Amino acid sequence: MIWFDLDNSPHVPLFKPIFAELDKRKAAYIVTARDYAQTAELLEYWGISHTIIGTHAGKNKIKKILNLLGRAKELRKFIKNKHVKLAVSHGSRSQLVAAKMLGLKSVLMLDYEYTEARIFNKLSAILLMPAMIPDERLLSAGFDLKKVQRYNGFKEEFYLSRFVPDKNFRNEIGVRENEILIVIRPPGMSGNYHDPRSEKLLLAAITHFSSFNNTTCIIVNRTPLEKEFILSSLSLKPNVRFLDKPVDGLQLLFAADLTLSGGGTMNRESSLLGTKTYSIFTGKYPYLDEYLRDSGRLKFIVNENEISKIQVQRDYNKQAPLFKNTLISEITSKLIELAG
Repeated sequence: MIWFDLDNSPHVPLFKPIFAELDKRKAAYIVTARDYAQTAELLEYWGISHTIIGTHAGKNKIKKILNLLGRAKELRKFIKNKHVKLAVSHGSRSQLVAAKMLGLKSVLMLDYEYTEARIFNKLSAILLMPAMIPDERLLSAGFDLKKVQRYNGFKEEFYLSRFVPDKNFRNEIGVRENEILIVIRPPGMSGNYHDPRSEKLLLAAITHFSSFNNTTCIIVNRTPLEKEFILSSLSLKPNVRFLDKPVDGLQLLFAADLTLSGGGTMNRESSLLGTKTYSIFTGKYPYLDEYLRDSGRLKFIVNENEISKIQVQRDYNKQAPLFKNTLISEITSKLIELAG
């Protein structure tokens, strides 16, 4: 049996097609998840069987460490009699610790090189990463290349390759066809890579985009913390609203005329779908985002003056989507093989 641990909302669409492929092959698996951002809601939305274990600890570093260890113990207790042969996640530190306690082989997927290389090197059996990130970049970030295995493409291509646009989606979310739809993803204020500089860019962007009469700005906050910050910092106009229920995120990004996000996954999804995409991430840039920037599909915003220069208009002629055939069969076969 393969054990998947999903500790953030982007992991739900990532693993969803892998679960479907495992079902098709009648391979056994089990899913645990952390109650953070929209992870639980998305699992419910897509009807994926799962068990919620643990929550996010907030911004305090000591609480984060204690929470990580506490959740790892809960995961170990839940999994220890389930006949699991392989643990798989996209960056779940708690699962890595629990798997080590249980003596399980662990596959850690990741696509951001400037992360906790030391703990990932020590605890994981295999680091599964996109092939386009150069060895030199990984070495400089501290990764053990002997543990690194590769796949060709972006992780977002796992599910983007099956994407079919819903022509009625705008109507479903109450946005008229002639309105300019702007999707805004705040930076994760409780995340490991949070940088307060992003917050100033976020507020400047909301102010700028909402100043147009024909825009609808939909804010997709991760946690209540980002929503509270925005509400306490700005008097929002009627054309700004928070996404109040789970929707298909890819349909939302494809329907948008413009995406501005503080996080990597949504930026890459939007860019690959052909939507104009702006990043307000102010940490060390991921190689994959730099690749999209150099391809003309993503622009980094570094100061507030650049916000006012963003063209706000209805985009009827998007760039063609950029993604290859699905990698699901290849990845699923690899996981089944590793599970023995």
